[in-house]
Amino acid sequence: MNLFFASIIELASAVGLSNSTFLSYIDARGVLPNVETAVKIAKYLGVTVEYLVESEKINLPQSQDQKEKAKLMNAYEKLSNHDKSMLVKIANAMSE
Repeated sequence: MNLFFASIIELASAVGLSNSTFLSYIDARGVLPNVETAVKIAKYLGVTVEYLVESEKINLPQSQDQKEKAKLMNAYEKLSNHDKSMLVKIANAMSE
């Protein structure tokens, strides 16, 4: 998959990371993945690990909608199972 078309949610899922963990790699916190994770990310994006290191940050262009989805997923992951269930019910009711 091309770097410019990967979304945070898709990439995080594909390499087995939570969205919040992946976001910590690309935001101002400057957290670095371990080597195994860096290799998985590079492979998914079709680039080398060296490319990721040189670019210092994975800059994925995002639409406003993608940014909002990422924020929602990050918040969702912090909820208890009960609250997640309630949120899904609310979202389903709102979308009907």
